[in-house]
Amino acid sequence: MRRVSFDPRFVNKAGNDLVPGKIHTIRGNYELWKRFEGQDMALFTWEGKPYRSKQRVFCIKRIVSVQRMVKERGYFYVPRGLCDLVYAAIEKLAKNDGFDSVCEFSNWFCDYPDSEMAILHFTGFRY
Repeated sequence: MRRVSFDPRFVNKAGNDLVPGKIHTIRGNYELWKRFEGQDMALFTWEGKPYRSKQRVFCIKRIVSVQRMVKERGYFYVPRGLCDLVYAAIEKLAKNDGFDSVCEFSNWFCDYPDSEMAILHFTGFRY
């Protein structure tokens, strides 16, 4: 089972699931994540310093589907076919990824390089 790290702010108060409303996570490397579609993954946080402390698995989630997303010059869009790009409403994307604001979301992803990214969906929702 694939293990995936999460920042503690995305873990609910009980410490056993994601915060309410976080229905997906966004990761780099679409091609890698596409291979895990339909599989379970163990969500964990680090107990101390990342890579130098124990991992604490707080729940198991199934990757219901993996949707391609592109980050290009600070914009996010979801390709839906040849020449049919759907620009994700940034407010909805931020909220569904567990952020309180678009500013917080943008700051989180500002250092990510322009590339094809993966939206790992935990529900049937799609953009």
